[in-house]
Amino acid sequence: MAEARPGPAAGAQLSALPDHSPLLQPSLAELRRRVRAAGALRAPQPLSDAFLLRFLRARDFDLDLAWRLLKNYCKWRAECPEISADLHPRSVLGLLKAGYLGLLRARDPAGSKVLIYRIDSHARDQLQTKLTAAFPKHSSTGVRW
Repeated sequence: MAEARPGPAAGAQLSALPDHSPLLQPSLAELRRRVRAAGALRAPQPLSDAFLLRFLRARDFDLDLAWRLLKNYCKWRAECPEISADLHPRSVLGLLKAGYLGLLRARDPAGSKVLIYRIDSHARDQLQTKLTAAFPKHSSTGVRW
């Protein structure tokens, strides 16, 4: 069984290794085991090494924190499909070109990129039309933009 808390130095060393390194396999196997043991957890993607490594690297290979992050991610995806369903560049390209969406240059205090929505009272109807076009399956479910 993999060690749950490798420590900051060990976590940083593991994060620096390439995806295919055999040293990552114990942590990957343990995280995959936890997902399978949970049973009801519905991951939006197959449990590939690349998918699981995102969570391990985000928490410096602290298995308990990576497991909690993965559970919260799956919960968020299930609870907020109108936000998380098809958020790809192609689905918001029209909104970006129209100037409704922007990306801040600086990251937030947690280190995440920040996507902003520029909405004024005159553009609200146009934005509603563009959002409905960009996310047609959500507009039919009654999701209000």
